[in-house]
Amino acid sequence: MNKILFSAHVAFIGIMMTACSAKLNVSDISYQSIRNAHVDNTPKNRETLSGATILIEPIINSSGEIDINVSNLTDKIMTIDRTKSFYVSPTGLSTVFYDPTIRTTTNSVSSGNTVGASVNLGGVARAANIGGGIGQILNGVNVGGANTTTHTTVNTTYVMDTPVGSIAPHGRASMGRTFTVDNAGSNFLGDLSDQNTSKANVFRQFTLNDSYCRFSICITYSIDDGATYEKFVSEYYCNTAIVSPVKISGKVHKVNDALRNILTEKTDAFDEQWYLLHFNVNKSVKISNYINNQLYDFQ
Repeated sequence: MNKILFSAHVAFIGIMMTACSAKLNVSDISYQSIRNAHVDNTPKNRETLSGATILIEPIINSSGEIDINVSNLTDKIMTIDRTKSFYVSPTGLSTVFYDPTIRTTTNSVSSGNTVGASVNLGGVARAANIGGGIGQILNGVNVGGANTTTHTTVNTTYVMDTPVGSIAPHGRASMGRTFTVDNAGSNFLGDLSDQNTSKANVFRQFTLNDSYCRFSICITYSIDDGATYEKFVSEYYCNTAIVSPVKISGKVHKVNDALRNILTEKTDAFDEQWYLLHFNVNKSVKISNYINNQLYDFQ
């Protein structure tokens, strides 16, 4: 725990130092955490997953976009049936990973050569009555003509998805489609901050059953060359949402006090598998998020 807390505090310092150099104005700091529904049964060290066959790692960025990585923990080749593997959004929308749409990308490559007659600038020098050293120099300079022949080649690449994929023994692969987790990420926290018109502390905690954001991943896989398939359903939910206003004393924005409020409300904030700190800042500052992603589940 000490190591996690230390890392998080170092991150705060780095963000605030960047902020100071950019004349940062912070109106509030928001926090959100997501955890595995089986978090109580998930060991902290993934290297100790004794007897496990498959590992799922949802990678969620600060915008709430999710990419799913799958690891094969066995000595055999793992086959993934992407036509029977799904992402189920918080609204209940189920989307298969296999996308039969054929996509095309096109690029053009041009080539050519140039030919033409030469013009001696000595004639120009004489017509313009340019003498002396410059006239002597121009008498020795020729300029080529400009007749150009160009050939253009158009290359079109067709991208087709595969219904079945394989992962090497002890290998890792992405499921190949990115989704957006509704009500997760900096946009959600920004909206939550805007809704807090009183600018008082907001602290909301949720269980799996009453969470405002609950989603799942279903992977269908085989380790016997497709003879039989197993189904693995991994479920996740947002369990915390906090808005901590930054008070202003004179011209000083008390950012550290707002951070302390978050840690006071949620003492285990940096023990969560996934958490996002969103600094509601002026538009001139690009760095406004700090994210930690350690979500995973196994079977």
